[in-house]
Amino acid sequence: MKKIFLITIFFTLSISSAFAQHRHGGNKERIRAFKTAFITERLDLSPKEAEKFWPVYNKYTESLYNLKIVELRKEQMKIREKGGINALTDQEAGDFLQILVKNEKKQSDIKLKLFNDLKKILPPKKILLLYQAERDFNRKLLEEYRRKHAARRKGGE
Repeated sequence: MKKIFLITIFFTLSISSAFAQHRHGGNKERIRAFKTAFITERLDLSPKEAEKFWPVYNKYTESLYNLKIVELRKEQMKIREKGGINALTDQEAGDFLQILVKNEKKQSDIKLKLFNDLKKILPPKKILLLYQAERDFNRKLLEEYRRKHAARRKGGE
């Protein structure tokens, strides 16, 4: 119990520092480091498991990032250049929807590949723990962001 409390305190302070640095850059790497520590702790990875797990997981997160952020931003820029969603023709909107659907399918394929690759490295329970740990980490990150944002707004009034 004491260990969990200390990890929670460390995590909260670390995320607070990361968000403070966001205004000055360097945030992405700090968050990635905290996520690594968070997942390693949650999955209770042995050194042998971690050695095999992290290259597979990092490749997965890079692929998802490229799909979710890089590829979709290109398409969103095209929409902005045309004057926004309301300026699109029905054909252009339909084309964009097809791109979104294909992107979602690719994301699903990447996640399925991750789970299949991880089956060779981790027991199924740890793979489920990974899924839960990712959700918990994202939830904590969002809560911390909201807390910091609300504090800034309150302090600026």
